[in-house]
Amino acid sequence: MLTKRSQIVCLVLLLGLSALLDAFVALRMSATPDEARHVQYGALVLQLRPDRLNAGRYDSQMPVSALNAVPGVVASYLERRHLFPRLSAFLSRFRAARFPTILATLALSLMVYLWAYDLYGAEAALVACLLSIFSPNLIAHGTLATTDMYHALGVVGSLYFVRRFLLQPTLVHALLGGFTLSLAQITKPFALFLYGVVGVAIALAIFRRSPLGSLTPRRLLAFAAIAAASFVITINVVYSFDRTFTPVGSYRFESSLFARFQQIPVLRQVPVPLPYPFLQGLDMTRHNEKNGQSFGNVYLLGQLRDATDETFHGFKSYYAVAIFFKEPVALQILFLCGLFWIWKNRSIADFLFGEGLLLAAAAILVFWLSFFDRAQIGIRHILPALAIETVIAGAAFSNFSLKPLAKKAFLSLLVLWLVVSVASYYPQMIPYMNEWVRDRRLSYKILADSNLYWGQDDALVQEFIRKNPAVFLDPPVPVPGRILVDANRLTGVDRWNPSETYLERYRPVAQVGYAHFLFVVPAKDITSSPP
Repeated sequence: MLTKRSQIVCLVLLLGLSALLDAFVALRMSATPDEARHVQYGALVLQLRPDRLNAGRYDSQMPVSALNAVPGVVASYLERRHLFPRLSAFLSRFRAARFPTILATLALSLMVYLWAYDLYGAEAALVACLLSIFSPNLIAHGTLATTDMYHALGVVGSLYFVRRFLLQPTLVHALLGGFTLSLAQITKPFALFLYGVVGVAIALAIFRRSPLGSLTPRRLLAFAAIAAASFVITINVVYSFDRTFTPVGSYRFESSLFARFQQIPVLRQVPVPLPYPFLQGLDMTRHNEKNGQSFGNVYLLGQLRDATDETFHGFKSYYAVAIFFKEPVALQILFLCGLFWIWKNRSIADFLFGEGLLLAAAAILVFWLSFFDRAQIGIRHILPALAIETVIAGAAFSNFSLKPLAKKAFLSLLVLWLVVSVASYYPQMIPYMNEWVRDRRLSYKILADSNLYWGQDDALVQEFIRKNPAVFLDPPVPVPGRILVDANRLTGVDRWNPSETYLERYRPVAQVGYAHFLFVVPAKDITSSPP
């Protein structure tokens, strides 16, 4: 059995390892297209100018990106005063903006540990933390200046503190639960779904026959009031109270849904106790998701769909396929083992206020984005569900030291398989595909977009072209010779550039950065079929 001191030492070592792995990835990756806009909006928030039409158009960007803008602000301050020039030079680089996200990634690993510790004990908690640290998709998007990792932390962290309140309904726990729920709302527009999950949990706590100790209806209602107050206060503070109490009729909505809501006569004069940019962001996100103008075509298993086509309602199996091919096989098996342990060892009451909270949140997130969202552009949108997967997988390691030798060996081999699989791609984590993809050169036939290419390997490509000047990079017309093309041009996802459909008849001979594919086109094919 682990002592308290050894647990802390192991946890610190794991978090230290995570920091090193993530920092190396962040320093190696080229800038992705979305990062600059997130940091720019974060800078506007710091300047108390959170309107989404200030200096551009910011629809899905969120106030939490102010954290990523801090290094640039500090760099400007130091430069103006001619202080610490080397530190100022480093902080002014775009990669420095990624380090606040890395801190959020460490915080998520800590929350995974705390969840698993409460549910399954110290041994399982350390393994769950290890699984989160080596989760390729958590590494990939926990090292970028975007909001996906913050969203995962907001979901997992807020549900942890809500559960603490449900088990021990003190004022402190109520304040922590309500406050962390409100903080989650500044990470992604869809984080509002958390209030639905918590509302169902509260309803179950009120109406179930066996009460949880001192968890009375009065205290649950008090928690609901605290959560509502925290939401209003937090949203107003982060958006600088920008035009709070603007009447509904004075908003300039873009989406048909919000426009219809605005036409209800009884609501037009009602003042909204929230800042203008909050509803503005929900409206713009809804509008852009419907018209598809802000993202490329949607691609899955060789099928390409135009996101601007109103008859296209998304691939229902998109995220199921993404999980199947992009989550490590070993982690998927451990998740199933964890579910089996829960089924064998959990009572209904314990499950509802334990794993039930996490699994409900993950299920709602995946279900909604699969069936009601057309912006299917990457597994990163369900990052909270992938973090929850590591917590549930930790259940398989409950009382690990007391398990039979065969079970210990089996579970240990799965962890080793996970580490080796991730290491085979490291530090290129965005294009990670598991062993179900037998030939990595054909990964573009399964998924594309930010699942595979998001600009992260541009530096590697430029270095490759420098060493191989005879290779054509994204030629504007079909040419013979060695052709290097990224996954989004190859599949047609990137509708702003010409698709390389003439390469469909060939098989890639190599990869650069796992997201650019090298083809050899015979001269006779081009001369016999001129462009």
